[in-house]
Amino acid sequence: MKYTQLDIAPTVGALLGIDIPDKDGDVIKEITDFCADKYIDQILLMIIDGLGAALWKKLNGALARLKALSDHGLFFEISSLPPRITTPNIGTILTGYTPEHHLLYKVADTFYTPVRSILELASEKGVKSGIVIELLGAKSMSNRVDLAIGVENIHGIIDYDQRITRLALKAFDLEEIKLMMVHLRALDNCVHHYAKAWDDLVFSAQTIDENCQKFCSGLRKPTLILVTSDHPVHVDKWAYLEDGNQDVPLMVGYVSPAPDDQP
Repeated sequence: MKYTQLDIAPTVGALLGIDIPDKDGDVIKEITDFCADKYIDQILLMIIDGLGAALWKKLNGALARLKALSDHGLFFEISSLPPRITTPNIGTILTGYTPEHHLLYKVADTFYTPVRSILELASEKGVKSGIVIELLGAKSMSNRVDLAIGVENIHGIIDYDQRITRLALKAFDLEEIKLMMVHLRALDNCVHHYAKAWDDLVFSAQTIDENCQKFCSGLRKPTLILVTSDHPVHVDKWAYLEDGNQDVPLMVGYVSPAPDDQP
């Protein structure tokens, strides 16, 4: 069965015992089956901006930690939905609704929409949820989830992603967040603004993989990690890397620290 970005939020909801009303997506049964015999204390949803399924394959060794995570878990190529740009597609991932239904086309739309994401539904049910994202996005979610941390890109995109990672790990520990979403942007930023050669994309991908490693080694409780992307490469100069494929990866992994590492 071919899954889409619509199916991520319903799947997270099923794992948390939360139903999304009138959702457009479905539960990915392979993921709920994968989790059935595991104790999961928290869930991390990591969105890597601008990583299509074809580019994922080409980057291969540059994303070694992510590959290891999915090799021991699950890997899917899922369909991305039009318009395949960041805000509406993250809206789809978090709500389980098509853009025509969630109407989240600009970050500012989040301030006014009555549509609730899986993060908000979780918070309403007493499941502490959090988001670590760019500043305006965090402001728009500040009264909707238990913890919304905004990060400014003031020292470069590599530093930005590193701070996202550090703050999310601290939030898991200090705030006892149960469902966390983070957005890593180095790869898409590279493609849009400074990539001159393939090596630049590889370097950006490696920095994302390093942040994945920090998550995997820094999580102190049994954690389900879901890694996906909002859209494939959509910058004309580099779009050929996706081979015309509009799919994005969805990786599922499980991290369970050794008992001595747990608080």
